[in-house]
Amino acid sequence: MSALVYSVRFDDKLELSDELMKNISKLRTTAAAYRPVRPVRPKYVARKPLDDNWRAKVLVDYVRRVRETDDPEYDNIFAIFNKIAVPTLNTLSDEAIKILKKGDERFRLRVTTLLFDRAIKGSVYAGIMADLAVKLNNVIPDVAEDLQTHIQLFTTIYDMSETLVYPSSTEAGYDDKLIAWSKQKDVRRGYARFLTHLFTRELISGHALQDSMQKVIQDLGTTVVQPKTAQTEENVTQFADFLYEIAKLLKPTAVELRGLIVSRVEQILKVPRESVPSMNMRSRFKLEDAVKCVKVC
Repeated sequence: MSALVYSVRFDDKLELSDELMKNISKLRTTAAAYRPVRPVRPKYVARKPLDDNWRAKVLVDYVRRVRETDDPEYDNIFAIFNKIAVPTLNTLSDEAIKILKKGDERFRLRVTTLLFDRAIKGSVYAGIMADLAVKLNNVIPDVAEDLQTHIQLFTTIYDMSETLVYPSSTEAGYDDKLIAWSKQKDVRRGYARFLTHLFTRELISGHALQDSMQKVIQDLGTTVVQPKTAQTEENVTQFADFLYEIAKLLKPTAVELRGLIVSRVEQILKVPRESVPSMNMRSRFKLEDAVKCVKVC
């Protein structure tokens, strides 16, 4: 219920009448007693402009070489990440921290690149890798800023500029295209999950998640009304999947983000079906499920 009430923040507001404005101006006002704000140390590092961020300059190369084990210490980290599970998390995270402490900041960034890559390319691991990130960041706080940079550069580094369409079996290179299509869907699903897990663990700010959600919702609203093609239908399907993956992981305390889904997605779902030709029934059901997830009190 709280998400539904809060969602009105995102709706259009009605202008107040002149008479009501006059009545408001006549109300007595009383100065509030000043109470100093208690400083709170943020749990994430404020993002820096990308032009001044050394991480952005080397990240593309690290993603390209993420599976190369040419360094013995990186090889050890690689092995640790492959064995991470709930029962082994504490022990293996301690081992990873010992190795990280011996390396420099570039080695740490390469390790967080591996962590990020593993989380988004295997969505089932998104939660456990987020838990690992928390443990690493508790000892080495720069880990959170590394992950923030990955999020800022995600669509560029992982080439998300174009949504791949399920190929026809008669197309040349069908097998390769099918694999590429499947991998892209998995990466986007994994990214949605990992982003939400990082937010719920307070490793990234709510602004990072909200920015992604607003962009997807805006693109969704623009695409559903376009004439139906294989491309527009696939776009809508992946937008719906992205929002659903986030909705089912958001905690009840994420009132503003839950309200955003309720307000904007319900608005799209209310459009007559004949006016949203690019939204198939699967996408509609996914979006309806996303709204149900965030409406649960």
